[in-house]
Amino acid sequence: MRTVAILILFLSFLWIMNGESVAVGKEIKCEEIDQKKLRQMMEKEKNEVVIVDYRIHKDYNNGHIPGAIHISPKDKNFLQQRLDYYTLQWKKNNKTAVVVDNNGREANIFCGNMKLTTRYKHIYSLKEGMNLWTLPLEKGKLPSSGMKGKK
Repeated sequence: MRTVAILILFLSFLWIMNGESVAVGKEIKCEEIDQKKLRQMMEKEKNEVVIVDYRIHKDYNNGHIPGAIHISPKDKNFLQQRLDYYTLQWKKNNKTAVVVDNNGREANIFCGNMKLTTRYKHIYSLKEGMNLWTLPLEKGKLPSSGMKGKK
């Protein structure tokens, strides 16, 4: 019985690492919100909403939602460490996180994985991603990650 439990945990970990949101046979869902809802949240709850831009550096630099935190899907080494750090900050400051990518697919998977690994429930993904974003964008270099010495 113990061997089966360990095997299930190991397989769950592998699925998470491969971008799948599966934990012991249960899929973790991430609620999608559209641009209109996100805009309302940003206007109504200005300081309580954190935008997590989950795209490669080039896409982020070409244009992102103003104030978005960048987490690159290519930064596998520090990904979990960054998630743990940010989630701790969000919980402490009562924030809501919205994950965005180019088309909404990867953001939704990433959002589900964040919910699973960090157990933080106030995380959403942007439906259809940045491809349909019509509001102003910020352009430029990546901001400091807020994690001293952990780039």
